[in-house]
Amino acid sequence: MSPAAGRLLVDPAGDPAWNMALDEALLQLGGAPTLRLYGWSPFAVSLGYFQRLADFGDVPATTPIVRRLTGGGAIHHADELTFALALDRDLLPNDVAASYRLLHDAAVRALADSGIAAERLARGASQHARPSARWCFAEPGQDDVVTAVGKLLGSAQRRVARPRPRLLHHGSLVLGRPALTPFVAAVRDEIAFDDAALAALRRHLADRLGAALGCRFEPGAPTADEIALAEELRTVRYGNPEFTSRS
Repeated sequence: MSPAAGRLLVDPAGDPAWNMALDEALLQLGGAPTLRLYGWSPFAVSLGYFQRLADFGDVPATTPIVRRLTGGGAIHHADELTFALALDRDLLPNDVAASYRLLHDAAVRALADSGIAAERLARGASQHARPSARWCFAEPGQDDVVTAVGKLLGSAQRRVARPRPRLLHHGSLVLGRPALTPFVAAVRDEIAFDDAALAALRRHLADRLGAALGCRFEPGAPTADEIALAEELRTVRYGNPEFTSRS
């Protein structure tokens, strides 16, 4: 049996509020499994859904801050490859930890395809939607993807029941070390990295995640309905200071 078709969206670096709004639109309206690969312009900090803006008063005023729909710790999105995976929940294990293992093993294989040595940690603290550390990359834990330097991939999930059981998985793969979180690992620690290497890493990530999910990601584009919902969400939620500052 041939693998099911999924949708691959490869976007240029985008506005922080737009990035979060489109990811939620894909969660709400998407049909086939959708993998979106993108960057951030300007560089920004995203808070986990349950974090307090007041705990990040030391972030420079020139750095935008948005709140994610997914949980976990804050991330300084700078030189990185971000991915959002939106799909029906029955395509991943119901157990959250098992779903992380499946996706992180696929990411480790994609990194190896690009000549980057990484592994999934088999020890440490388990994943939590409400972590004790402010920054996602500060304390590598069980099932995180790491190198000898530190944590390389940060992930978080949101699971919803309506309009049908769906899941959004965010992944933040560090290419170059961000100014606000210099303790992270980075792809540039491992290999010389240029536009060709980025294109290859995107391809390997789409191939390996697709294989793990039993689907084949093919290039596509957001629908008109997804774009319209994302525009609305950018205004009323992700670009709204009241949402960002909620506690």
